[in-house]
Amino acid sequence: MFSAARWRLTLVFTGVLVVVLIACGVVVYLTTRSVMYDRVDHDLEDRARSDLALFQGGPHGEPDRGPPGSGSEFDPGGYFYAISDTDGQILKGSAYLDTQALASSTTLVKAMDNGDTFADTKSSKGEPQRIYAFAVTVNGTPGVVQIGRSTEPEEAALSQLRIVLLAVLAVSIVPAVGGGYLLSGRALRPIKTAMDSQRTFIADASHELRTPVAVVRTNAELLKRHLGPDTGHTAASDQVALDDILSESDRLGRMVDQMLTLAEADAGQRTVLSSEISLNELIDEVARSMRSIAETRQMLLETRLTDDVSVNGDPGRLRELVSVLLDNAVKYADAGGRVEVALRKEHRKAIIEVSNNGPGIPRDALPHVFDRFYRVDEARSRESGGTGLGLAIARHIVGAHGGTINIESSAGGGTKVTVQLPA
Repeated sequence: MFSAARWRLTLVFTGVLVVVLIACGVVVYLTTRSVMYDRVDHDLEDRARSDLALFQGGPHGEPDRGPPGSGSEFDPGGYFYAISDTDGQILKGSAYLDTQALASSTTLVKAMDNGDTFADTKSSKGEPQRIYAFAVTVNGTPGVVQIGRSTEPEEAALSQLRIVLLAVLAVSIVPAVGGGYLLSGRALRPIKTAMDSQRTFIADASHELRTPVAVVRTNAELLKRHLGPDTGHTAASDQVALDDILSESDRLGRMVDQMLTLAEADAGQRTVLSSEISLNELIDEVARSMRSIAETRQMLLETRLTDDVSVNGDPGRLRELVSVLLDNAVKYADAGGRVEVALRKEHRKAIIEVSNNGPGIPRDALPHVFDRFYRVDEARSRESGGTGLGLAIARHIVGAHGGTINIESSAGGGTKVTVQLPA
């Protein structure tokens, strides 16, 4: 129990740390990228200001571009430029200008409307480019100047940064798991100590209560025999009182036994014996013993054992499981009702179904029926002698055998408990 909780806390701690590291990494990456591109933009703006006279008043006519693809698209400073009219026709440009690296017509319109703008493009070789476009007047004609340069160095640096951030994240996971495991262990230690103390108390109390319960019952039986109606020494009210003592002693004895069973299970002191068991014979045997109780309430208890099913398990504990389920089905069914236990084999699973046509269980109570001491109807449970521990024991027995237990019910619609065991 605590081992699973410790690992769950470790995973939560590690998950939170990973999310925080990823968030920090994203912030670092985006901030670094923003700073880098701000520098590129400032460089382009500074270059544009220094060459503004050239753009506005330099020679014009045929663009000074050179044959495309005949050499580097950059001038010696690493920048390229182009001047175009409002229709996008290039009037002037750098030597060996790569026109594919220039901004789109949408960017040109935006530059004309806003005065200037920035854009990201790619060259014919696929290299990233940063463009600064601004409106100018060339020989009295409105136009747009585009000045740009490659951002390959910045992208290479950002790529290296991504690798470093991913490496930091990967390297941090192992110590995060280790640290989370240690911290969760420390956090759970007080809870584990308290739970261990509780288990010890329940086990000790159960052992200590067994003797006085047995003494009370024994003395009540002796009194009933010596002061019975045949002796003439007791009134009818005394006989009723003795019957109540015996009934309550039985109920208290069952509760003590069940508390001890759960305490031993929690402490890992109950071992599961393993031998091949015929579930058909086991269920038939338990059903026969329960029929007398069912008949006192004018109830019909039926078995439907369609398959011959055997499992490997502990005979005593599986008998206890079936007894608990049938006992609950009989106790909480309406008088004159019907209880059925069915057995079949399906996909290497032994499936036991115990159902009745009783009042059922409200939907909001279903998640709690396997909790210890939980009762759907307190008055009805006490009247029937229930302790609220039977289904908790059933769940433990099923889990110890590697199976599952499920309950389906609705108010007024009866209840069905399904147990699946490896077969």
